[in-house]
Amino acid sequence: MDTDPIALVSTLIEAGSIDTVYRDLYLGRAQTLLSPLISLEDFHRLEQQQAALAELPLAVARALEKGDWPLVKELSQRADAVKQVVTSEAKRFATARGVYAVTDVQLDPFCHSLQKFTRVSTRDLPALRSRIVEELTALEQSDVPWREFYAGRRAAFQTRAPIDWDAAPTSGVASTSPDSVREAAAQALKAGDMKALAQLADLMPTGTPGASESRHGAPTATIQTPQQASQDLVASWSSDTLTHAQQLGLGARHLEPRGDLASLRQYAWSPFSDESRLTNIKQVTLPSGSPDGLRDRVEVLMIHPLANSGGARHLPMFVAEDVLVEDFPDPKDGEQPPSSPLLATLELSRRRGLTREAIERALLTHGTRVLEKELGLDPRVFRLVCIPSDVHFRLGEKEGWGRQPCWIHFDGYLIRTVDGRVRFQALVGGDVRYGGLYDLAGVGRDYDSDRLVARFAVVHRERMVAW
Repeated sequence: MDTDPIALVSTLIEAGSIDTVYRDLYLGRAQTLLSPLISLEDFHRLEQQQAALAELPLAVARALEKGDWPLVKELSQRADAVKQVVTSEAKRFATARGVYAVTDVQLDPFCHSLQKFTRVSTRDLPALRSRIVEELTALEQSDVPWREFYAGRRAAFQTRAPIDWDAAPTSGVASTSPDSVREAAAQALKAGDMKALAQLADLMPTGTPGASESRHGAPTATIQTPQQASQDLVASWSSDTLTHAQQLGLGARHLEPRGDLASLRQYAWSPFSDESRLTNIKQVTLPSGSPDGLRDRVEVLMIHPLANSGGARHLPMFVAEDVLVEDFPDPKDGEQPPSSPLLATLELSRRRGLTREAIERALLTHGTRVLEKELGLDPRVFRLVCIPSDVHFRLGEKEGWGRQPCWIHFDGYLIRTVDGRVRFQALVGGDVRYGGLYDLAGVGRDYDSDRLVARFAVVHRERMVAW
């Protein structure tokens, strides 16, 4: 691999677009390597020069109409000089844009249940895996300080990335999601491969219709979903981490497992959901004593595909889990929520009225540093995010959240398709007017209403992994 720093940064950008759960780390490393060559200030200067170059021809035309030849000469010479600078820096500017001006959301192409949105076909996955493995191998050789990270990610793709649904429907299927099994089964049926279809049927939960479905037709057998529902996400925080967390405004919380709620994951949206499932929401069996609001929350999960900020499918986690979370009370109507050293570290001036785009930029720029330098945590293991909706839901009753007229920014996105184009809406919820703790909705990533409030949490990165 070319050891040119720009080429190295370009490879990091490409790797992050494929290995999306760790994209923030790739881009953070890219920024570290790029900044000595093109700083953020240099990038903004080049942006301004490009904008000026686009406007200069109009200014020249106006001077020409007026017959102001000295001004025509001055502006023409200026335009030529700016054009030379912009042209000479074109490659570096394009690379810098992929680091300093990241605004897109990338979905995990290996997350089969989101395939209709990634539009990466299963037949393309082997080549895609080969490409990311080659890139990670090259990065191991070219970026020695981060060799261990690249080697770990390469091994994950070589041993875990699901790619073989078309070629070998029974190979490795037992360790992956039912959605992917259904997808492979649909493809086998379309191809008339009854042998493969029979083999795939053996991998799914079995039972007679009477045993596996309620009298209303809603399935009751628990199905293992992409994120493994049984893997606890516990941590033993050091005293230093807890001290610094408290200084930042973060409190340690332990979430007990909720097996009674975990069974509801089976009702979540899947690419094979049909209209009949949507009509069965009122017949879904909830745990005894559940409030009516829980049914509304489950309905959102049934109807809409959700993704976490790592680009993989979001499903609520109900395992034992340790988190660090901003534990301030929800602000009352018209009240300003408290500031904190964490906000200052993220270079955010307020909590209310922040767009998701602004929050994402702040987390991408400063999140890894907060974990490493402030909390002494490994960013390969943990991630600083907007509080996940399921963490908010599980902690909310005890914390007194969901009782004020405000929306809390939740990690991740609600996925919609509008006129054939994929659109991502920022997940929010917790407004007492729309269901309190059970409220879950999507808003534009550029929405900046004062009703929006930012609340951050440190969570295990593993909760974002789909395979």
